[in-house]
Amino acid sequence: MTEQLSGHIPRFLSGLEADGYLSDPLWSEAFGEVPRHVFLPAFFLPLPDGRWQAIDAAHPDYWRMVYADTTLTTQLDGMVSPDPAGGPLAGTGTSSSTQPGLMALMLDALRLSGGERVLEIGTGTGYNAALLSHRLGAQNVTSVEVDPVVADSARQRITACGYRPTLVTGDGEQGWRENAPYDRLIATVSVPAVPPTWLAQVRDGGVIVVSLWRDLGGGPLVRLEVNGGSGQGFFLAQSGGFMPVRAADRAPAALSTAVKQTGTTRPTRHPSVVLHHADAGLWLALRVPEVTWLGFTPNGGNEQMWLFASDGSWAAVDDTAGQVEQYGQRDLWDEIESVFDWWRDAGAPTRDRLGLTVTDTGEHRFWLDSPDAVVWDDAGARR
Repeated sequence: MTEQLSGHIPRFLSGLEADGYLSDPLWSEAFGEVPRHVFLPAFFLPLPDGRWQAIDAAHPDYWRMVYADTTLTTQLDGMVSPDPAGGPLAGTGTSSSTQPGLMALMLDALRLSGGERVLEIGTGTGYNAALLSHRLGAQNVTSVEVDPVVADSARQRITACGYRPTLVTGDGEQGWRENAPYDRLIATVSVPAVPPTWLAQVRDGGVIVVSLWRDLGGGPLVRLEVNGGSGQGFFLAQSGGFMPVRAADRAPAALSTAVKQTGTTRPTRHPSVVLHHADAGLWLALRVPEVTWLGFTPNGGNEQMWLFASDGSWAAVDDTAGQVEQYGQRDLWDEIESVFDWWRDAGAPTRDRLGLTVTDTGEHRFWLDSPDAVVWDDAGARR
């Protein structure tokens, strides 16, 4: 094991640094000292046919993958743990070890000076809680995990590394009032809205770093400074996201219904790639709610981008033909093109010019450059 680590960890750190992470030497030290493999004795490797194969240290790619800037899946369907002795499995990932670069990005956004009390939402494997414990001292770290099996495994692995933070099994959206107030809160799961309970448990002048879950993606990472029960701040220049709190992907089931229906067709004004634009994609994800997407190529047809809304509406974009077919109460591609035009008319702002204010009642106000320049008020985010 020592031989594998002696080569992989230096490459792991140099790769993160080359990609612009670990500018803080104290985080570089933490990533070098806290062994990621302890938290990943086994994980699921995705197969070309959509199934998963569990692997452990006996697999030739294990060490390379553990010490790479990659998210690794550690649970399927809320209950299936990796068993390398078993064969390929079908399922949906429900817990993972986050991409280390994203972890480093969010940890750096906390802007720690030392001694801060931190609440982590989403313990997962325990790796992030161990990094925080190394940097701040375990007595200053509280971590909440909803899944008791995942929480128990994390506790054992964190303890094996010599750290004993406060680990709680419970609903992360409720935080953990017993150790409040906190100086920092970091969420390693995505949530549709910032819960008022988090704002109430972070002291004035404290910071929340969180990813907002949107079905379209967009990677909405935001850093909020808390004052008077409200939070305010800019979205980060880099995108990033996590598994939502036990949300299922409805797109495959919706597709099986949609292919039996017929909508209306028109020429497109923008290609489907606008969905994944580094900056416009954030606005699209935030402004077109309850819509997910799926790439699909019918037999003998062109590659298509499908959108599905929760009310049964759908749109299928064929970039080769320059057309979109839409069905249902919502004209989904009309919505996408309208928001894209809106973003472009606003001057095509970069994602870090968009800001967010979350009030103590759960209202989410999105603004451009200044909190006084509100561009929309997301009343639907209130909890």
